[in-house]
Amino acid sequence: MVGSLDIPCEWIHKGAFQMAVFHDGVSNLRLNWWPETGAVTLVGDPAQRVDLQERLELLLKQHAASGG
Repeated sequence: MVGSLDIPCEWIHKGAFQMAVFHDGVSNLRLNWWPETGAVTLVGDPAQRVDLQERLELLLKQHAASGG
């Protein structure tokens, strides 16, 4: 799903969670994901985070609606 956002990122293993570090050249956005619980947080500059958060929420809703 993160790949479909069309923003380059790299995944880093951080113990209990995974972190996607976005490389958009503008922001310091990070997506934290805890595989065991499914919890997701998006952190970073709010000016860049709002659009990405809305896009991510839409993707998650579509994924849930498709039974994924």
